[in-house]
Amino acid sequence: MSNNELSILNQYHDIVDATNIVSKTDLKGIITYVNSKFIEISGYTEEELIGKPHNIVRDPKLPSTIFKELWRTIQSKNVWKGVVTNLRKDGTSYTVDASIFPILNSEGEIIEYISIRHDITQLLELSSKLEKINTYNSKQEHLAKEKLEAGIINDMGNKECSVIHIASDILSGDIYSIYKMKNKATFLYLIDGQGHGVSPALTVFAISSMLNQFVYDVNSLDELIHRLYTNAKTFLGEIEQLSYTMIMISPDKKSITYSSGGMYPFLIKKANEIIKIKANNGVFMNFSPIPICTTIDIAGWESVLLYSDGLLEHENEALKECMPNEIINNPSGIKDSMKKISQHKFEDDVTIIYLENKS
Repeated sequence: MSNNELSILNQYHDIVDATNIVSKTDLKGIITYVNSKFIEISGYTEEELIGKPHNIVRDPKLPSTIFKELWRTIQSKNVWKGVVTNLRKDGTSYTVDASIFPILNSEGEIIEYISIRHDITQLLELSSKLEKINTYNSKQEHLAKEKLEAGIINDMGNKECSVIHIASDILSGDIYSIYKMKNKATFLYLIDGQGHGVSPALTVFAISSMLNQFVYDVNSLDELIHRLYTNAKTFLGEIEQLSYTMIMISPDKKSITYSSGGMYPFLIKKANEIIKIKANNGVFMNFSPIPICTTIDIAGWESVLLYSDGLLEHENEALKECMPNEIINNPSGIKDSMKKISQHKFEDDVTIIYLENKS
């Protein structure tokens, strides 16, 4: 071997030695060499290790089957890799990612074994902490979702109203409710908090909670909107925005008063005609003016349909029959639509509210 080759080989040795826990044993597993990192992590001196069986650092809690497999592998001239727990001199444990190599002579016979190990104790502890945090967060999100669902009030019977709601995340940014007012008017709304995750979900939940407080104390949508948005401005963030549609159907069911912003047109079916009612406001932000309300005559209406943008922005030929226009034209297919929609993964929440005039 040339001096240059020897120099390169020594550099390789130094690099491995400086970054790993290294030891050598003879064919019986007796330690013949340990590097400084082995000494440091084990707590033994070099004199206490050389000449001792390598199982001096073995954790007795580890199953013997692991070591039987280890010996079977390396004696077959193969490399064994695995994660094992070792014990320090003081009895504390540490975990290593180990690779054990059989070293062969020119005749292909095993002459010794070299073990190269990485201390992964802190990595495993961090992983365990992250798992606990994720488990905690998941539980909290489920609790928040239950609270969200508890806030959804539906005063209508199943024969009058059908809802398709598919959340893209464990916490939904869409929220809706339907109320039967004291004066027999019907109030329903759909709010879409822009974004995903906890923040928009909590915002729409707060809005829903306020609506639940105000709705039975007012006589008109205009009064409700004024009270709601005057209060909502106080906690909306600078970049938070809400898309919404709120409608109130008169007790005699001959007119609708609505306020809508940032949503697709809601649909009214009347005498086999589909009427699209466009938004009459912009999205609501903390600097927006109080939204206006508009009243229209709908005498003789058959059904009303509200929907968020999740479905329309998910282009899929298989869902063509599940689009809002198709649903309001063929309400008997709502269950089939719900089944089809639930089989797809959406990037945004999907909410469709169908209300039928049973009078």
